[in-house]
Amino acid sequence: MTVYKHISGLKSVLRLLSIGALAVVLVSCSDSEHTDGAFAEIPTLNLAFTNSPIDVQTSQARFAGNVAYGDEERNVFDIWLPDSDTPTPLVIYIHGGGFTRGDKAIEEGPIADIVRGFLDRGIAVASTNYYLLSVDPLDTNGVMKSLNDSKRALQFMRYQAYSLNIDPDNVAVFGVSAGAGTALWLGSQDELAEPDSTDPVLRESSRIKAAGALATQATYDLGRWEQVLDDALAPFAAILGGTDVITISNAVGATDLLLSFLAISSVDEFDSPDSLALRANLDMLALMDAGDAPIFVSNTTPSPDDLVDLLFHHSLHARALKETADAVGLSSVVYADDPNFSIVDPSGEDIVSFLSRHIN
Repeated sequence: MTVYKHISGLKSVLRLLSIGALAVVLVSCSDSEHTDGAFAEIPTLNLAFTNSPIDVQTSQARFAGNVAYGDEERNVFDIWLPDSDTPTPLVIYIHGGGFTRGDKAIEEGPIADIVRGFLDRGIAVASTNYYLLSVDPLDTNGVMKSLNDSKRALQFMRYQAYSLNIDPDNVAVFGVSAGAGTALWLGSQDELAEPDSTDPVLRESSRIKAAGALATQATYDLGRWEQVLDDALAPFAAILGGTDVITISNAVGATDLLLSFLAISSVDEFDSPDSLALRANLDMLALMDAGDAPIFVSNTTPSPDDLVDLLFHHSLHARALKETADAVGLSSVVYADDPNFSIVDPSGEDIVSFLSRHIN
């Protein structure tokens, strides 16, 4: 079984916006936002439709690329919009690459198959870019900038729900590797909207209906990885002199990535008060509760010869997520193909079916 083994191939909605105790507003063709008791016009999003980079086959969907959701170079997304007279649900895809590389561009392959699966169900699909960390020089922004970019992309699409013809109340997010962890982070966070922000995009909700994670990490509190991966890392303890993330990062030449990830200048700061506070905000396992977005997880264990891949994508990450979801009462569908830590969901449900079920 591979990570992608379980991947397969509307009702009319009135958008309601309310802030504080203000009255509910019906969004019509002039699409507006309630701000401090006054109506503020939401500018129409001008979409340039072009040929889709993947074959949408029988789906009646239009494609628009490089839609800007912010002011920075990588604040852009691509989107496929089904032909529909009523607002459609939305699924957002977030690419992987260890937060240092990767792109929103989707080519023919497993992710394209997922996109087609949603389009066949009349669900819009977006693929977004986000800030990438640098390691030389060390990044002073840290992974929160990457995560907040993905959050903003989600909020922007909600803000432009009328132009995109999407239902802002029915949105799911999925990704691969770093994108998978980002989806889980979004799903485990409480509401991140900023009602008093001068930026109307940031006043939109950050909550999602479901999260899909392929080849994911269980938590971005890297200090917990030794615990999560204990059964896999134990054989390396004598060789490396330890299995904590600092020791392993040094052994595989990834110390600069660790520092940039947390926006610290030295491993001596790993357990500093600021770093511990940040790590707590990145700990999807600790943040998870029964009210969060249901999760779909599928991991395959890499070769034991590739310690970096093993660290980031082991089936034990899936096991930790499954155990935590069960403990807090969160709905989940989890698969892990390691023969020693195998998890097979009895439903046999794939990611397209799972996410669609929660947003339709």
